[in-house]
Amino acid sequence: MAQRTLTIDLPRSAEAFQRALQILLQYGLISEQKARTLEQEEPASKPRKKSRWTKAAERFKSENYLKGRSGEVKKLFQEFRDDFEL
Repeated sequence: MAQRTLTIDLPRSAEAFQRALQILLQYGLISEQKARTLEQEEPASKPRKKSRWTKAAERFKSENYLKGRSGEVKKLFQEFRDDFEL
């Protein structure tokens, strides 16, 4: 029987990661040595990509566009996001 390679993006949650490893071990898809190696690597080591809203907020804050009115602007952004529909 020919072997195939499967690439899996491991979950970031430690609990989900452990369950995924248990399933892979249970079905004999990985060796215990490989499971130990994967456990030593941190599954959440990938930095999360910032959303456009986060980037916009950081830019407003860094360039002081709001001039002390951040609470008001935050409320307006929230209302816009909540009411936005296509």
